[in-house]
Amino acid sequence: MINMKRKILIVEDNQSVRENIAEILDIESYETHQAENGAIALDIAKKIQPDLVICDIMMPEVDGYEVLRMMRQNPITSTVPFIFLTAKTTKEDLRKGMELGADDYITKPFTIEELLKAVTARLEKFDTQKKIFQEKAENLAQNIGSPIRNQINEPLKAIISFSEMILAEYESMDKFQIAEFVSLIYKNGMKLSKLVKKTMLYYQLESLSINENLLNELKLQTTSDVKSIIENTAKQISQFANRIDDLVLNLEDARILVPCNFFTDLITEILENAFNFSPKRTRVKITSGIEKKTFIISIIDEGVGISEEQIQKIGAFVQFERDISNQTGIGIGLHNAKKILQLFDGTFSINSKQGLGTMIKMSLPIG
Repeated sequence: MINMKRKILIVEDNQSVRENIAEILDIESYETHQAENGAIALDIAKKIQPDLVICDIMMPEVDGYEVLRMMRQNPITSTVPFIFLTAKTTKEDLRKGMELGADDYITKPFTIEELLKAVTARLEKFDTQKKIFQEKAENLAQNIGSPIRNQINEPLKAIISFSEMILAEYESMDKFQIAEFVSLIYKNGMKLSKLVKKTMLYYQLESLSINENLLNELKLQTTSDVKSIIENTAKQISQFANRIDDLVLNLEDARILVPCNFFTDLITEILENAFNFSPKRTRVKITSGIEKKTFIISIIDEGVGISEEQIQKIGAFVQFERDISNQTGIGIGLHNAKKILQLFDGTFSINSKQGLGTMIKMSLPIG
């Protein structure tokens, strides 16, 4: 077995059991570290950043549950695979451990085969998740350069140019001219801010997709008063686009199983896209309601639409443009929206006809 000296931390107050586990793993060429209690384990984990933790539940002072909870709260150890070692096998114990983020259980007494099988399975699963994340990061590095550089340069150049003009000519400019230039600086600054927020949301969602424990915690959160969130977000976006009269709302309320910040991000991404890619004095209509125990949101614009080929290519940093609006982007808005729905057990569909408009329909679980 090739394991490249993976570091395993063994936390067990029974010296005989602890040393027996270490001996078994040492024979398999793992690098083992031992802790006789939870407090020592937490200190060692911070220092060595183990590849796996095997931890007894019942220990004095700091028990196994507390060790797991503290490790999950620390960014350095939050994703480390964690196996509980226990003689307790009730459903309540299993549920408590899984809710805290445990990856597996080994029940005492156990065989050498059972121990090694559990260790190998957890490390292989972690390696697979890590490889997927690295591949995504590499693809992102290849694709991100040109589109994001171009999108950043445009507002950045405008901010610098208008600022230089004010600094050079302010003595000969009246207050209305200065106000006009400041307004242009503000608009470009907001454009740059939105780009940064979208990109940061992308990274947050990608990280969340491989952090199963944190995702399961977030799925327990609910958002109520979604009608107000949709309405307030829609009004802000339409006002910024100078299209408040184009907005049409027909909303029902609900309580959904999605954290408030992610739901707001979802609505923002879809609505900004709808206003950006449809002409002024055409409607952007938002409807919401409950159908078959799910919350349905439909957003319809009267833009030029997008082709089936473009729909299939929706992804982060994959660009397309629609001529009538003269809008281009880094292709991240719809990707972020789809990712949020995917992570929180929702659905996403696009029905678009070129020259007629686009309807995006989303469903979310009700809390």
